[in-house]
Amino acid sequence: MLKTYHVPDIHCDHCVASINRELGEIEGVGKIDVDLEAKLVQVEVDESVSEEQIIAGLYEAGFDVAEPQS
Repeated sequence: MLKTYHVPDIHCDHCVASINRELGEIEGVGKIDVDLEAKLVQVEVDESVSEEQIIAGLYEAGFDVAEPQS
């Protein structure tokens, strides 16, 4: 399952690394794609991963989610 999040405060490679590190620690998270220009984070997850886990991971990385996209 692919989930997309609008994260307006991402702006550099350090942001990308932080997001990849935090979300990568969540069991059930697969591919993570951060689009700096569009300010979107796409996360491939299995059904065991909740929306709250992803949002909490982004928060731990230092980012708020504007709103889930899908």
